[in-house]
Amino acid sequence: MRRLLLLLLIEIVHGSCPAGFELVRNGQCRGLHSTITRLYNEPEREAVSRCKEINGKPVIIHDDVDQMYWRSVLNGSNYDTRDALETNNEVHWQSWSNGNWDNGTDTTYNGLLLGLVCTEDSDYRDIVWQWSDGSPIDYTPPGFEDSIGNYLCGDSYSWYLRPNGFWEDNFKRPPIDVYCTTQLEQPVNDGCEYDPEDGVCYRIGASANSWQDAQAICRNMGADLVSIHSKEENSFVRRMAVAYGAVNGVFLGGTISGKGKEFGWIDGSAWDYDNFYPGFPIDGLGECLTMDTLSAAGQWVNVNCSSSFPVACAKKDTVPTCTSGPWTEGQIIYSPGYPYDASVSCNYVLTVEAGKRLEVHVKLLEANTCCDRLILTDNYIGGNTIANLTGEISDLTFYSESNIMRVTWQPNGGVNVRGMMITFNAFETIVLPTLHP
Repeated sequence: MRRLLLLLLIEIVHGSCPAGFELVRNGQCRGLHSTITRLYNEPEREAVSRCKEINGKPVIIHDDVDQMYWRSVLNGSNYDTRDALETNNEVHWQSWSNGNWDNGTDTTYNGLLLGLVCTEDSDYRDIVWQWSDGSPIDYTPPGFEDSIGNYLCGDSYSWYLRPNGFWEDNFKRPPIDVYCTTQLEQPVNDGCEYDPEDGVCYRIGASANSWQDAQAICRNMGADLVSIHSKEENSFVRRMAVAYGAVNGVFLGGTISGKGKEFGWIDGSAWDYDNFYPGFPIDGLGECLTMDTLSAAGQWVNVNCSSSFPVACAKKDTVPTCTSGPWTEGQIIYSPGYPYDASVSCNYVLTVEAGKRLEVHVKLLEANTCCDRLILTDNYIGGNTIANLTGEISDLTFYSESNIMRVTWQPNGGVNVRGMMITFNAFETIVLPTLHP
């Protein structure tokens, strides 16, 4: 018998972006958190404190991509439009007002507060500027010739990103907007130990409301509903399911949906073993598979897919790969490696009966707006683009003009995001009667 491990299925906790924040890159959410309205000697430390309220950090810039993003936020926000003109080593400002440029020294100062703070250096001898999270100052904007370490740390002066991309230490009176960055919590392997012989781990979880929900629970931990390939495995799964309280049956990964009248495993493995009760499966009773864990033999019955049972999941240590389907109506489709690895691209050609149209429901999309896309196009090739999606999306539906839709997951890294989860169905095209006068 293969050595297998059955563990209690623990729900994966996965945070989403705070309200109003944008999922930008590397699983980072960025946005406006609050506004400082009181006068502080060191507003950057107040920003650090406020960002910690949401387990975040203030604006920290390590490369050109960060710089360009925060500069676009500044220029696209509700700030006044201003340009810096440097003359005789003095900075003056031009403010756009009523269609004219008003010259003069700006006392309100327009800039995005950076997370640079005064702190002791590693030798505890000097007070120097550092990023608030302790990361190195490994980037400064083009044209910034001096090291930030050459600037004196002191009260009342903080670092700001200007609309033209410059960084300046200056004094700014409130209000001061506090922008923060948070990091999505990534689903992790919660203690599953892999068998060195086959790399399989089994888990048992609480009841799901349907077979589809059960598969979704398994996929959210990078697994599938279990497939069983020997008497020994069947006995092992049954005994351990009972040990974890699943005494009245569990969902297995077998279904006849999309496979004619023959059962098949949702993970695509060979149907090389079965353990049905005599007389089962029964036509019309249901298209999904359960194991009767109350019987010592752990025999199988087919049930309605909307039934409620605990779930039995199996996780294999495999490299994410794109599979070609075929895909069937109502089936939940995931990007390769979901939810642990979103880096593999994949095309999904979805079809329904001729004469009908197709609706795709995006149950979940988690993609970095800098890099990753989910593209829906009509027909297999040459059709119109229905949607070009990125960021965080849930529960949106899109419609084709034909009975074919091509769904393309296009990650450019897919760093620290889960990817996508979709399903599809056919719907009738309603032709309205022509009204004659």
